Amino acid sequence: MCASLAHRGPDDAGIVELADGRLVLGHRRLSILDLSPLGHQPMSTPDRSLWTVFNGEIYNFREIRAELEQLGHRFRSESDTEMLLAAYRAWGLESVKRFRGMFAFALWDEARRELHLVRDRFGVKPLYYGVQNGTLAFASELRALNVAGYTDREVDAGAVTDFLQYGYVSAPRSIFADVRTVEPGTIITFGANLQPRAQRYWSLTDLYDAPEQLALRRELDALPDEQLIDRVESELTEAFRYRMVADVPVGLFLSGGIDSSLVATVLAKRAGVRLRTFTIGYGDSEFDETGYARDVAARLGAEHTEFIVSPDEALALNERIPDIADEPIGDSSIIPTLMVSQLARQHVTVALSADGADELFGGYARYQVCGAFADRLSGAARWGYYLGASMLERMPPGAVGALYRMTRGGGPRFAAINDKLRKFVRMAKAGDAFEAYEGAVSEWAPADCRRLFGRAATLRDARAAFLAPQNAEPRERFMHFDTARYLPGDLLNKVDRASMAVSLEAREPCLDHVMARLAVALPLRWKIRDGKNKYVLQRILERHHPAGFFERPKQGFSAPVAAWLRGPLREQLQDELSASRVSAVGILDPVAVSNALARFLREERDVSAAGIWFLLQLQRWAGRWMRGGRMPESQPRASAA
Repeated sequence: MCASLAHRGPDDAGIVELADGRLVLGHRRLSILDLSPLGHQPMSTPDRSLWTVFNGEIYNFREIRAELEQLGHRFRSESDTEMLLAAYRAWGLESVKRFRGMFAFALWDEARRELHLVRDRFGVKPLYYGVQNGTLAFASELRALNVAGYTDREVDAGAVTDFLQYGYVSAPRSIFADVRTVEPGTIITFGANLQPRAQRYWSLTDLYDAPEQLALRRELDALPDEQLIDRVESELTEAFRYRMVADVPVGLFLSGGIDSSLVATVLAKRAGVRLRTFTIGYGDSEFDETGYARDVAARLGAEHTEFIVSPDEALALNERIPDIADEPIGDSSIIPTLMVSQLARQHVTVALSADGADELFGGYARYQVCGAFADRLSGAARWGYYLGASMLERMPPGAVGALYRMTRGGGPRFAAINDKLRKFVRMAKAGDAFEAYEGAVSEWAPADCRRLFGRAATLRDARAAFLAPQNAEPRERFMHFDTARYLPGDLLNKVDRASMAVSLEAREPCLDHVMARLAVALPLRWKIRDGKNKYVLQRILERHHPAGFFERPKQGFSAPVAAWLRGPLREQLQDELSASRVSAVGILDPVAVSNALARFLREERDVSAAGIWFLLQLQRWAGRWMRGGRMPESQPRASAA
């Protein structure tokens, strides 16, 4: 298991047997804090009554350590891991609520004979576990359980449906039926009977509904504009500065968009950090933003490194996806994320990403579009949506693209406009706000998933994530949905796998739970206003950059998969999705897949490149990680998840 995770920690390794040989802890170390042997893991208290294996960072460990020293604790190392053990000794599991960071760890309490599995609030760091034949196994990646034989490698029906529709698997599921994922903000405790006891120490929904949050919202609503902007910028500065805590070089992924530019700007202008920034691009492509990144870096005086990727180089990395993605990842941006991670790793050991700002501050265009639709669910305006959608459905995809390019002129444009319009059509025909948003974020509709999968699985937890906050209007529910599901299931999972594949620690400065309290409590007009998303963040950037510089459509960090799948990857695509290959793997329905593939190659609008990419990645994952790709015999052909 440790050997399979060597890429996560190439600097050191350790294994220890405890509880008369009934508990074995193993660890691979990427040295970030206290590079000396004193940071070795597994780590114990001096009396060996508490042990931990810890992945991640507790950024405020020095403040907590000072508090513990006042209580009489003495420390040998400068590591946050030693502080973690002392904090548990002082305050028990309540200590986790004091930690400001990203982490997944296991902690063994010898006196209580209990093992605690703990995951950070947003799910930045992964943690899998399974109980099989009287043995509990857990690891940072699914591959460790797989290679050691702690899973039967049989897929979970709900997880496959989740993946087909959204391109990721949401906790607590994993792709395997007998392996679970610790949910963000959760502690799972095991005693001798190996029955899991879960407790949530942090709730995303509380950011919307807790009384103190409602009071904060009223307070912010009353502030004059400049005072509110000052307060947000101050909170961001503190959160971003914490992510610079390290004993090794730290860099920043810089795309040139609002989020990464915000991190760079605040660190350079407010925290006085001399930045090292890294950018990759596709050259002459609708997905390329390197020019914007170069301009931002120059204005901030950053030491900037960029790399323009050739199609051959990008396609070569595509071949690595099944090895990196031990659980299927449908997000094609794992390829550029891997590329920029490789580039950064040549110079630094830690790199800041900027995920989470869209979800917390209202960054996706779909929040405006779906929100406007939700406002008009009754009355004549809804029929206008329906008629507009019907007209778009009848237009050839080429004509839509040409019309869009003509109306936008030479200005910046949304990438993959036909895919966005297809989702608009699905939204415009929805029956309620959740169905509208589901249409906007799904590549395959539920009915398509049933045909492709060949069996039924009802995903009730997706609607539950939308409905969970009580004090939220539809746009805020969209943001909650994405923060609860899309962020940990897709974005953070992708960044973790891509960065750790090259032994680079990626940190998420926008995902600070203290700052998130403020972000969620902001009145909606400070997130979406006058057609601008992330309005307050744009106002902060205007203090440091020319007005209007960031007023352009969000590109995303995507790969040109449509051109790849119909071009250089066409042969691989047709082979992997052939009826014989699909039948041999045994997850998908070969007839439905063949029909979908044929429609895609004919460039029919009802099948997106991303949807076909999901099918390809699921098949390739199964070929690498499954045993025959079969469903468990004991599992019903129809199940509720």
